[in-house]
Amino acid sequence: MRSIFFLILFCACHPALQAQVKWKEDSMTFSDIEWENYSTSYMGDGADSVPLLVTAIPYNGIYNRESGIPMNMSFSGSSFRFQSDLSDNQRQLQTYDSSDVYFLVPGVFPSNVARYEFRVLQDNKTEIRPWSAITRFTEKGFTLNSFKPHFAFLGGFSTTWDHFLVAELRVKGQSKILSAAVVSWQQTRPTLENIFTSAEMNEFLLKKKRSFTGGDQWASGTPLPPARTLPPGETSLIFFCGADIYKKTALEYRLLKGHVVARNWGTNEHDNNAIWLRQLGPGDYLLQMRYRSQRHNVTEYPFTILPAWYQGWTFRILAGLLLLAFFTSIGLAVMLRRQRRRMVTDQARKERHALELRSIHAQLNPHFIFNALSSIQGLVNKNDMTAANRYLSDFGSLVRSSLTDSHKEFIPLEREIHNLDIYCSLERLRFNFDYSIHCEEDIPAAEVEIPALLLQPLVENAVRHGIAGLQEKGRLQIRFSRAGKDLRATVLDNGAGFDAHAIFPGFGLRLTRDRIRLLNEMAPEPFISWTITTGDQGTNIQIVCKNWLS
Repeated sequence: MRSIFFLILFCACHPALQAQVKWKEDSMTFSDIEWENYSTSYMGDGADSVPLLVTAIPYNGIYNRESGIPMNMSFSGSSFRFQSDLSDNQRQLQTYDSSDVYFLVPGVFPSNVARYEFRVLQDNKTEIRPWSAITRFTEKGFTLNSFKPHFAFLGGFSTTWDHFLVAELRVKGQSKILSAAVVSWQQTRPTLENIFTSAEMNEFLLKKKRSFTGGDQWASGTPLPPARTLPPGETSLIFFCGADIYKKTALEYRLLKGHVVARNWGTNEHDNNAIWLRQLGPGDYLLQMRYRSQRHNVTEYPFTILPAWYQGWTFRILAGLLLLAFFTSIGLAVMLRRQRRRMVTDQARKERHALELRSIHAQLNPHFIFNALSSIQGLVNKNDMTAANRYLSDFGSLVRSSLTDSHKEFIPLEREIHNLDIYCSLERLRFNFDYSIHCEEDIPAAEVEIPALLLQPLVENAVRHGIAGLQEKGRLQIRFSRAGKDLRATVLDNGAGFDAHAIFPGFGLRLTRDRIRLLNEMAPEPFISWTITTGDQGTNIQIVCKNWLS
């Protein structure tokens, strides 16, 4: 009794199936046929009426395509014998591989081959091979079920997708077809039967554990939607495809996430029909599937995994803002702490410098008073009481002015010029030199301030160590001029000069040097510079206050 349509693989037959076929005819070469990659479709046990056409199709990893899909062949005439009332000697197959198919004829041998002829038609219309004699046979060791070996071999044939070939066998000179085989080159693509989520994993394992005869039991109760939206946290999915795939390399897939390839085309690494996607995150995905034998036919299935509340953009923005605010507050706290430390350090430095400046200022007054008393003493010794009394009166006025400005670091330039004029007039009573003080008109002397007693030690040094011995030949010039925004003060005498690279000859010069250094250290950048040019022709001291004028 005949059973269902099934496949018998050549590799399950005699080892001679793997031998090379050596026949050649026309332009076809048969010496390198890899029989282990082919299977035959045959209904029966080998005791059927012969001759009988048997078809070998490529071993493409798929038993049959999705169930319920009929062959799409529309031809008239003898086609009815293939679609309606199939007899034992008429076979109908589909192939999903572009390779050649081979036709074999058990029951036709070298001893009776002269009685038979065959032909091959495309779409039952175009003769690919007209009625021809059979000239080739399988090797003597080649067997198929219980058929007698060394039977006829018709060769390999192929056509393009969506077309079919008909091979027919008859007795020469007769119109009756003894046996026929139809092969249709069908296009196909994977069909999704079901999708199993993490929560449905037990159902998948139970179905897999049971034995099954087809893919119907894997189908979902309702048709799959065109796209699937999955809840947050769904990281593992199994996509189950239809068709009886018995070799998992027959199925290939690619996964895209947001139009970016997350997994490129490759063979299915999990199971024959099941594509298992793991470690998925939230986002939009597109699963693309195809059979290796028909890579041009791709099935696509989009699905989306929703993000959890903490994975959404709103939460990310809020979290980012909170983190930014947190780190900003930490940064501000660190900056504030550093600034406070810097302020304390700067304040301490300024206070220290202020103390040093007050100390220097305190040393300038006794130094000036000592020199003034020495001048008064000199006048008394000369018995010049009138000059001594005048000196003493002007000296008192100068000391009073000095005491008034003792708590001030800066005084108006006008007041500094006044004090210098009093001092020079007092010293001239004793040493009888000539002096001049000049301030350019574009300098607002009443508004511009300079450090108190800044020039007095320099003028005193010029008098005491420069022109004191010259008497009436001594010349002293004090000038205040503008150089752009800089204020320039010059003290020029015609004394003998001194070695500027050696130790300063006057105590007042050393105090002035230290004072200028401290003033520059207290400012953001140095603002007072001074130079000394000295020689036989006299001494020129210049003090420049940078960016002092508007």
